[in-house]
Formats: sequence, structure tokens, C-alpha cells
Amino acid sequence: MKIGIFTEAYLPLISGVVTSVVNLKEGLEALGHEVYIITPKAPKQKIENDPYVIRLPGIIIPRKSLKGFRLVPWVRRHLKKIKTLNLDMIHIHTEFSMGILGLAAVKKYKIPSVYTLHTSYQDYTHYVSKTLTYFVPNTTKVLAGLINNHYTKKCDMTVVPTKKIYDKMIRLKHDGRFTIIPSGIDLKPFYKETYTSEMVKNLKDKLGIKEDEFIAIIVARIAKEKSIKDLVDAFIEFHKAYQKSKFIIIGDGPDKAALDKIIENNHAKDYIQTLGFIKHSEVGLYYQVADVFLNASTTETQGLTYVEALAASLPIIVRYDEVFDSFVEDGVNGIFFNKTSELVSHLKRIQEQPEILKTLSKNARDSVLPYSKDTYARSMLKLYEELILENQLKIINKKLK
Repeated sequence: MKIGIFTEAYLPLISGVVTSVVNLKEGLEALGHEVYIITPKAPKQKIENDPYVIRLPGIIIPRKSLKGFRLVPWVRRHLKKIKTLNLDMIHIHTEFSMGILGLAAVKKYKIPSVYTLHTSYQDYTHYVSKTLTYFVPNTTKVLAGLINNHYTKKCDMTVVPTKKIYDKMIRLKHDGRFTIIPSGIDLKPFYKETYTSEMVKNLKDKLGIKEDEFIAIIVARIAKEKSIKDLVDAFIEFHKAYQKSKFIIIGDGPDKAALDKIIENNHAKDYIQTLGFIKHSEVGLYYQVADVFLNASTTETQGLTYVEALAASLPIIVRYDEVFDSFVEDGVNGIFFNKTSELVSHLKRIQEQPEILKTLSKNARDSVLPYSKDTYARSMLKLYEELILENQLKIINKKLK
């Protein structure tokens, strides 16, 4: 089967969407299929060595929050190039220029299509227009919802990663059909046995971590919707009682400078470290130096970093959200909190009762086995085959009429 994946974000960019696309590509290829990535040219990249990655020239988007992304204008001029690929299936992972190109190819060449909804834009209107979000929030949310609805309506099937997003699409009365397929990841780079004790010790030395210190970690884009400030506030309070503790923040984003200022103003730089961007291929090692993973976001569509942390046998302490119902069990492999004060209490409790952390850690890894790259690829392939057959039957029925 020849599959075309249309995405605005691809390597060397790093994001949840990129991780999902890369794992899907590799998983489908391992099953013997041809997978083409249609995406904008990467920043500072002149040559693409992978013949299955088709880079289209684009223009820089002048927004700090979209640094590294490119917008491809007049996308329909690339339709002939898409035709030469003889695709059996089009899978769209974006709502912008590459998504427009994907839909144009679907319509022109009558190719079955799938749309994966990675972002529900009602939760991200502040990136589109802070002014409109402030003055007419409801109108802005409606307009944002139309972005998603355009694709759910035009594609044969929309894939969402969790029941939370499925229920939201139904509640918002989006057009089209929906199915739940969790995104998969390559779990092995996060397993403890992937790394030697010497590798872990060397990283601890580099980060100034002592053997008797308790370490919390988060891997996330530093942006408003991630609520990282709540974690910082909680850890500052927790550190007053347990000074042999540190909080490591991995990631970059539009709010990093503001977060660094908050940490500095609270004289917390000695025990709260913002490391900025770390290559995804190296992140698995960073999980090994930690005792627990923290997060306070309630806007995740799936939360792949949570899966990564659990694969690394890290218990997670996270603000409750429906998205976790499928893979986090409170008190078994993680702990939920709602208020920041509750997070402080949970951190203190696992210091006073270390057996809790041991139990959570023991259960963490097995809880995410259903999120493997292989399972993801096989589930998506089954959907492709069903839609291709459905499309063929439609053509036959049309000819018989």
C-alpha cells in the first residue's frame, strides 16, 4: 500500500505530532508499506536525503509560538507531484497548508482519506488572536472549532487518540465519522535497561544531582496551556520541607523566559532547572535520573510524554483530566491532583511513605504496553484497508446505477 502523510511538522522539529507521525511511518514501513511524508522544507535544511520525504518550499511564520514552522502558499500547484506518487491512502495530520493540499488531492484524485485530530483549537485560541480571545472568547472558540470541522467533514474518517476527544467532538456536533486509535510510540528508548548505570551517573553529575536527592521532572512545551507555573509554585512550597529535592524542566516555548523570571524571583534557581530543548533521542536518559514525573496540563489530546515517563517506570503525579482514564489508575501507577496545594501534599506523602513510590514505579511500565508503535501501526492499517474497500464499493455501486 502507498500512503501519503500530510503534516506541517516533521523532523528535525520536535513535538507530539512529529513523534506520532514518525512512529506511524516507521511502524507501517516495518509492515511492508510505502509511506511518503509531504511536509514543508525544514529550517536551514537544504537537502533531504530520504526519498520518501517530500519537502515543499514555504515561508516563515512571523510568530514566536510557531518558530521553525513554514507555511506553503498556493499549495494546489503541487498536485501534479502528489499524483505521481499513486497513493492508495491520504492521511492528514494538520489543518493548514499541508492539510489544504491533502484535501485538494483527496477531491481531485478520489483517494480515501483519514484525518488525525491532534489539536482541538478551542483550547488554543490565544495563539490565533489574544485580542479576540479576550474580548469575544465564545465567538473565537466557534471560529476555532470550524477549523477542525472542515477536516472532520471532508475526510472519510477522523481519528482521535482518546475517548475524551471523541466525546468532545460529539458534544460540539462536528460533522463526519470518528474512531479512537491511541498514538503509539517506540517504548524501548525509555526502558531502564536501555541505559547503563554509568550513563545515568554521568548525567546526574552533569546536572549536579546528588545520590540522596529526590528528583521530579517534566518534559513539555513551555506554554500557557501547560500550566507549568503551577508546578513551580507547588515545588517551591514542597522544597521548604524537603530541601534535598530538585525539579528538572525539559522543553522550550514562548513562555520559557517568563518562567525563568518567576524561578529567579523566588530564588529557586539552585533547585529548579530549566534545561530548554533536549534532543528527543536523548530524553529517554533524562527520565532515568528522576523519581517522579509531574504535569498540570488539562489540554492534552493524549499526552505522549506521560506514556514515555511510565515506560521509564516513572510514577506520574498529574492534574486529573479525562484523557488519562485509559492508562492512568490513581494509586496504582500514578496520582491525580486538582489543586496546587494537593500536589504539595502528595509530594510530601511519598517522602514520608516511600513504599508508595515503589508500588507506583513497579506498575508504571506495564500500564503503557498498549501504546507501542507496532500496535499503533497495525490499528491504523486496519482502518486504511476498511476505508479503501468502502471506497471501492462506492465506485462499483456508482457504476451500477
